[in-house]
Amino acid sequence: MDPSAIAHNTGLVKQLVGEKTAVMAVVKADGYGHGAVPSARAAIAGGATWLAVSSVPEGIELRMAGIPEPILNLGYTPPAALSAAVAAKLALTVYDREGLALLKTAATEIAVHVKVDTGMHRLGAAPEEAIRLATEVHADPNLRLEGFWTHFADADQDPAFTRAQLHAFLDARAALIRAGVTGFISHTANSPGLLRFAEARLDLVRAGLIIYGVRPVATWDDLPGLRPALRWQTVVTNVVTVPKGESVGYGRKFIAREPARVATIAVGYADGLHRRASHGGRAIVRGVAVPIAGTISMDQAALDVRTVPDVTVGDVVTLIGGEAGASLSAHDLAEAAGTISYEVICAISSRVPRRYL
Repeated sequence: MDPSAIAHNTGLVKQLVGEKTAVMAVVKADGYGHGAVPSARAAIAGGATWLAVSSVPEGIELRMAGIPEPILNLGYTPPAALSAAVAAKLALTVYDREGLALLKTAATEIAVHVKVDTGMHRLGAAPEEAIRLATEVHADPNLRLEGFWTHFADADQDPAFTRAQLHAFLDARAALIRAGVTGFISHTANSPGLLRFAEARLDLVRAGLIIYGVRPVATWDDLPGLRPALRWQTVVTNVVTVPKGESVGYGRKFIAREPARVATIAVGYADGLHRRASHGGRAIVRGVAVPIAGTISMDQAALDVRTVPDVTVGDVVTLIGGEAGASLSAHDLAEAAGTISYEVICAISSRVPRRYL
């Protein structure tokens, strides 16, 4: 992984949104599989002034690494984790009465971000309830209303619904201000939102996928200088000749229609290479993108290398990245697996060694 790419991409986001809008780097899920701590440090170097996680332990990991920047837990704070969250000085999301009551029991200063449900229907309070929660936070002597926010459900595909969400949020914010509550920051825009809806950038944007150099939609050309931070590689562990009519792998899904050369590689679904990519997935060996041969297994997969001369044990194989003019992206692997690029990079398991350039 190349942290300088994350710093570069974060800088591009900062240039796009301008000086008046802060950048929150979303480093949840171990930095989308890239490593939370190096990703956070790189994003800060690129101009991010906030970090976002989805759980208290994720925030504590950053604090233990010595990262002092503000960190928002976007998700649920369990009662058992409250004292640790307070000790780590995490900003906490509130979206219901139970959550607010829990924070009040701490009887100490806590930065609070109230989440408004404007159509995602996951975490969040309905606008009128969110206003009441925020007003109560503002009135509490220990709690500090630091933020008021919402999350877009379909910013990469449905502009009309996204604008309706934004308008619902802005109406709630205006009502909160009319009630005399001020001094908080507002944020709505995730990666697709900040790219395509300038009016949604507000005080802060939550940049996730794009800081890792992956676009929310493969065909988008926003921020043309984006650089993928991740390259996923493995090695060839065996090369065999498969006679005509013989099969390769579980379920005998690959049958050699003529004598074939097949290379086994040291990666499987336990590493995050989706089994669903068995049909349509590719990898690069010696500068040539070749198809996966048969079913991906837990620890190994096979490649049809009949078009590549001299493949041998120890050859480097690229699953995501470029080599000698050939390239494969997270989007390519996602398409083969019938999923999205977010899942592909987050699913690369902890047993795959991370090397930082």
